[in-house]
Amino acid sequence: MQESIPVPVIGVSFDAVLAFIFAFIVFLFLGNLAYLLLQRALDGRVSRGTAKWTAAILQYSITVGGIYASARYLLAFDLTAFVASLGILGIVVAFSSRQIIQNVIAGVLITINRPIQLEEWVIVSGRPETGLSKVQDISLTTTILQGLDGGLVLTPNSSIITSKVINYSRAGLLEVSIPLAVPAGADLARVEEIAREIAHDHPLILPHVAPAERSAIQGLFDLPYIGRLSSDLPRPDIALFEPKMHVTSIKEEWVRLMIRVWIRQIPRRDTIVSEYLDVIISRLNAEGLLVLKRPEEEPASESPA
Repeated sequence: MQESIPVPVIGVSFDAVLAFIFAFIVFLFLGNLAYLLLQRALDGRVSRGTAKWTAAILQYSITVGGIYASARYLLAFDLTAFVASLGILGIVVAFSSRQIIQNVIAGVLITINRPIQLEEWVIVSGRPETGLSKVQDISLTTTILQGLDGGLVLTPNSSIITSKVINYSRAGLLEVSIPLAVPAGADLARVEEIAREIAHDHPLILPHVAPAERSAIQGLFDLPYIGRLSSDLPRPDIALFEPKMHVTSIKEEWVRLMIRVWIRQIPRRDTIVSEYLDVIISRLNAEGLLVLKRPEEEPASESPA
């Protein structure tokens, strides 16, 4: 009986295919290993985003270059002939993958222009809006944001480029609107005075800042968008961030107010608002400013005999 001999398939032997699969796995492993080692070596020396992208470029270079070299050597792969042979199929594939290509290009633009960076607090408009979120990761195709509730939002990079992005970390502060309702008969001047006193006493609400942070706050006026806010002031200073109170509506027997304060600890926004409301409600209750006073009913007149 004659011994069977392995027959090459499409001009490539089975041993060459196995060798290519092995090389494919090896270069994937080497790419990931190079990513981890380079990122660890750059941590602390450059920014986290720069370290991540430098490591990612090295990873893709090793992986793609190694796989291409293996295919060319082991499988006699000719890239020019392969692209030419795709024909209409290549056009269909390119058209169907245009969204991926857009996201990759957007990822490169984010790296170059840096509208957002890791650890920054941003809001990305769209449907739906992301809400205040922290930038956790930026990859070639997606950006991962983490909201205040801990949820992770995977946003395509193209959305970051084409949508309106509000970056609160670049400004270094955030204006918070705190709603409050008081009876129509309450002394609004006293309510505003109490609101300002409590804001001034809170350690995380401007203009209350530690002496070491005053230079950082004053440096914010050098930013163009903060400078526009203070353009009408003769000498821009921290007084720009004084708490303000406005009447928004009057409904039935209640006056609805809006208190606006500025904070620097953006991740602690909800905690600061909760603490502020707790103190102001206690003060208003202590002074009887939240008690709804109803006019006393007139005694009924006696009916004539």
